[in-house]
Amino acid sequence: MEARLVIRPLAFSKTNASVLLDLVRGLAALLVVTYHWRYFFFISYQEIPLHRSRYALFYTFCMAGHQAVVLFFVLSGYLISGSVFRTLDRGTWSWKSYLTHRLVRLWIVLIPGLLLCLLWDSIGAHYAHTPVMYHGHPANNMLEDVGANLTLRNFASNLFFLQGILTHTFGSDGPLWSLANEFWYYVLFPLGLFAIRPKSSTQLRVLCVVFFAGIAWLIGIEILEKFPLWLVGTALARMPTPRLTQRTRLVVTTCYVPVFFLLGIRFPLPLLAVDYLLAAATFGMLWVLLSATSAARPWAGERLSRELARFSYTLYLVHMPFSVLVASFLLGDARWFPDVPHLFFGAAILLLVIAYAYGVARLTEFHTDQVRRWIEARVLGRAADQLVASPGALVER
Repeated sequence: MEARLVIRPLAFSKTNASVLLDLVRGLAALLVVTYHWRYFFFISYQEIPLHRSRYALFYTFCMAGHQAVVLFFVLSGYLISGSVFRTLDRGTWSWKSYLTHRLVRLWIVLIPGLLLCLLWDSIGAHYAHTPVMYHGHPANNMLEDVGANLTLRNFASNLFFLQGILTHTFGSDGPLWSLANEFWYYVLFPLGLFAIRPKSSTQLRVLCVVFFAGIAWLIGIEILEKFPLWLVGTALARMPTPRLTQRTRLVVTTCYVPVFFLLGIRFPLPLLAVDYLLAAATFGMLWVLLSATSAARPWAGERLSRELARFSYTLYLVHMPFSVLVASFLLGDARWFPDVPHLFFGAAILLLVIAYAYGVARLTEFHTDQVRRWIEARVLGRAADQLVASPGALVER
């Protein structure tokens, strides 16, 4: 009998595209951290008295936090909707599995993150080395009255993703605002999909429309208007993989990077319109990166990309309260001028914040799969592992 050679397609997690998307996600988290770090430790660009242009590159690089969140939304839409499409194609979709998977992923870092925020903010507010930081001028340090936001109501609201809807973000942890967006997009997308899916029954469609409308009313226009940014990632998940050369990927990425940073500068357009433009550019850049379908080889750059992605969610979630505490002990009520000594000292602090987040991730985010399997085995039964799968090493924010 003639033997047949069966060639199986390379798993996405083994491709260079997976490595590149991991790198993008990790760098986006670092840009958010750098954005807050600059605000907390260094004076604003407008406060520099002389030779301001010398510092333009540094301040432009440190202004990309908002753009990084837009990039996160697009990536999240690609990853989450892709997992939904795959389970539907396999016939293994279930709301119980989907929501369990999502909540475990979010809560395994969010719950410790809220407790750590309570700890650091309580210490900082008690010692009050920098009253401005905890009770002062949000225009200067991006914070509201931290003490007023350290309430049980705020804690519970943030735990269930209602910040920006019913309450403020908890304490000094401003980045929590986007978690409410993310969670409700996770819920809205399947509801909308089943409402328009031809295979859905009339009863299911009506039910999904009712729930979609109710959630849309609950979360309000400010969160709902950013949903298209997330859906750009959904469109990306339905695109065929392009066949492009490494040179094309390099050229497109090189063009995308200055656009990404320049969109942080004020334009005569509403911020939401700029966000939509950035999402469109990000769609193109990520689509091009997905053409890197060759097998990834193990080397230092690959390992760095994977490791950055592994703790990007934790880094995003826990860095701000710790940064505020450090700044409150070191700065007094005046931020630093970005001269060489202060930049070096500030860089050491930035590395400390990243190391802190990595330590938290080793206790939390790195155990997501084990905790998920343990919970799903009890909630969903022995086949839980096969119900929802991430695309390779890419783990959703």
